[in-house]
Amino acid sequence: MIKIELTKQDQDEVFDSFMHSNHHKSRLKSLVIHLKNLGYPHQDIREICRVTKPTLIKYVVEYKVKGLAGFLELRWKGQPSKLNECKELIDKDFEKNPPKSIAEAQERIEKLTGIKRCPTQIRSFIKRMKYKFLKMGSIPGNGDGKDEQREEARESFKKKS
Repeated sequence: MIKIELTKQDQDEVFDSFMHSNHHKSRLKSLVIHLKNLGYPHQDIREICRVTKPTLIKYVVEYKVKGLAGFLELRWKGQPSKLNECKELIDKDFEKNPPKSIAEAQERIEKLTGIKRCPTQIRSFIKRMKYKFLKMGSIPGNGDGKDEQREEARESFKKKS
């Protein structure tokens, strides 16, 4: 069993990271170290945090080797979208004529850039470009213009009843 000893300040920092970290991986790693510091056995920590034995050992060894700052550092940066390279072109086109739906935006982006993405990725990309989605409203009635006549017929029916 790997032993770790945290100072009072490190304990506070690990707990604070567990409570307030923005990234879920940092919170999980901090929880593992916090429970390990409290003396929980590895089996209990694995059950509580739902991590495998190799992951638990990796977190504890990483904390021992790198210390708190290196331990909480996120090395995963994600993969940049190819649409980011065409952001200005898309932005200019959308400024002139904003798309009315995600499907339309998807089609226009594919025509402009040759890059095909699913509607979910297009929606995410458009949100990152700081565009807002407007909700569609409905017209009361069925929109045929005969609502007043129907309302008068209802009122006269009510008076007769």
